[in-house]
Amino acid sequence: MRSRGAGAVLAAAVLAAGSALGAGATERASGAPGARVWVAGEGVRVRRDEVASPLSRGEGNPVWRPGAPVKLAALRGEVVAFQVVVTAGEEPLTGLEIAVGPLAHEGGAPTRLDVERFVQHYVEVRARSRNEERPPESLGWTPGARPADDEVQGWVPDALIPVDGSGTGGEKAAPPGAAGGRALPWPLAVAPRQNGAAWVDVTVPEDAAAGMYRGVVRVGAASAASGELSRIDLELTVVDAVLPYRPVSFFAFYEPYQMGNRLGDKTASGATASEPAVWQLLHRHHVDALPPLTRPEEIARMRAALDGTLFTEAHGYRGPGAGVGPEVLALGTYGDLGNPTPEALARAEALAAQVPAAIKDVFVYAIDEQCDSPRGPAWRKLLRGSPIAGRVKVGHTCHRDPSRQDVDLVMVPANRFEVATARAARAQGTEVWVYNGTLPQAGTFMIDAPITSLMADGWIAASYPVGRWFLWEVGFWHDGNRGGKGPIDPFAQPENFHNNDGDACLGDGMLLYPGTQVGKFAEGSFGLPGVLPSLRLKALRRGIQDAGYAALARAARASEVDAILAKVIPAALDDADVERPATWSREGAAFAAARDALRAMIPAGAVMDQATARQVLADAAAARVARRSGAEGSQGKGKLRVVWLVGAVAASLVVLAAVLAVVAQVRRARRKA
Repeated sequence: MRSRGAGAVLAAAVLAAGSALGAGATERASGAPGARVWVAGEGVRVRRDEVASPLSRGEGNPVWRPGAPVKLAALRGEVVAFQVVVTAGEEPLTGLEIAVGPLAHEGGAPTRLDVERFVQHYVEVRARSRNEERPPESLGWTPGARPADDEVQGWVPDALIPVDGSGTGGEKAAPPGAAGGRALPWPLAVAPRQNGAAWVDVTVPEDAAAGMYRGVVRVGAASAASGELSRIDLELTVVDAVLPYRPVSFFAFYEPYQMGNRLGDKTASGATASEPAVWQLLHRHHVDALPPLTRPEEIARMRAALDGTLFTEAHGYRGPGAGVGPEVLALGTYGDLGNPTPEALARAEALAAQVPAAIKDVFVYAIDEQCDSPRGPAWRKLLRGSPIAGRVKVGHTCHRDPSRQDVDLVMVPANRFEVATARAARAQGTEVWVYNGTLPQAGTFMIDAPITSLMADGWIAASYPVGRWFLWEVGFWHDGNRGGKGPIDPFAQPENFHNNDGDACLGDGMLLYPGTQVGKFAEGSFGLPGVLPSLRLKALRRGIQDAGYAALARAARASEVDAILAKVIPAALDDADVERPATWSREGAAFAAARDALRAMIPAGAVMDQATARQVLADAAAARVARRSGAEGSQGKGKLRVVWLVGAVAASLVVLAAVLAVVAQVRRARRKA
């Protein structure tokens, strides 16, 4: 947990084409004076009242400028995204739809590009994430790295409401008015002098034909008689290379029983019926789901997810990582298996017997953020005599030196991770991973942080030896932590986390939103099936995919890629200065430029399996560590040279003083004589 101790496939495609761009050129329709349509890329979050954004004029926009087509690029196997922003003038806009004409391959190849559209939901950020006794500090940042109020406050988009489906390529969204609670936001309505926006995902399959795809993004009223507000040409270039799936490892905990309470879809087991949708949605974003497991029947319930069959078309899944199962599984998350008794061991053995052999890392999650607890070492000792020894590790979360922990696996908070202690621990056979994130050492969950925050984590994982990266929750809508204040409606209240240490956080442990809400929040329900994604989840996916770019490019041009990684992430983890802001850019354009540079270095026809990608990136991390060690060595030698020089000067001055003293004495003696 958290404590201070530690439709239309082609139509959507048109939208997507316009999205990767940043600014918009708009045609003004009669009856809509001053209205504009513009496009933004993936590394941008446009607030509702940010109507004069430079991006809307094409300034600092890497993919579009007025009068030019939207220009997107993607590898095969990639999901590329963009945003279409509609800015109203003095009059409100209603009944707007965003559609796409044929997105056709220049050579006539019959490639299907799946497109999903989402309406961006705004939530007001007033009070910031904070500690009540030390307001500039929070679980998301040190005081020196706190994002400025004027960059993150106001009406901020985060939840994404699907237009075409549930967010996983499955069932269709309910039509407007079907929810019975909160009105669905499609067709789009925009108040005077405000923005309304759609997010568009375009999935490029691994077998897509390389080359140029052209289409048109159209924005207009649902009624054809009302006219077309804007038309923007789009060009999507598909590069002849395949993006490796899950090039760096992120996994995130979810609580199916709490979700069942909120979604109102509990099964006989008490878990949410939407559990498969949770797995599919995270999988689509290159993130493994981590369920709570204490009984063998729970593994049986999610068998299709664990063996990878849930991620196939037979189960309604189309997207990256088809048929690929998870890499990591915990037995008894957050210490739920209890003390290491013979009975608890029998449960662990029964669970382990059901785990598919393809899952690489299986561990007893002995205790959470209690470094002095004897539970982890005792579990480790107990497992040594068990048939599952060797297959099942024992791990815990702890902020202290992992080389001094008597467990097999230590998950260290990103803000306490040290390369040297991790290396020492690994040398003695202890696995070390990181979890969560605090600015400036790593990106943070918080809504009131730049959207590039979680994007940066993918780049950090590509260039530092972090092992796997654990995210503590994705659906923390109930604020059930010790010191919590109870359930919230996340569409109305972003402050979702409190604890006994005085911490209050916005969006912590909340990358997903409930499609339906029952009980006291029924009036705020969209009445949609399953769970919904967030802009922050999309940013995390972008960073993970960028790590795949780095792996493909580095296999061909290592030193140049290392230089790009160092430019995008000058310092993170224990390299970071905690008194200063994060070193990476708050603007998506810097990441987009680096991505373009990496893409240009990828050899034509490049294909790389996951194991190779991980090794290439491990080499990149080792190279960074070596450069740092060399720099520290040079600084040390420099300090020695300075000390020597100072000493030599001091000695010379002493000698000179002595000589002058002798001369003076001689002169005085002569005068006396």
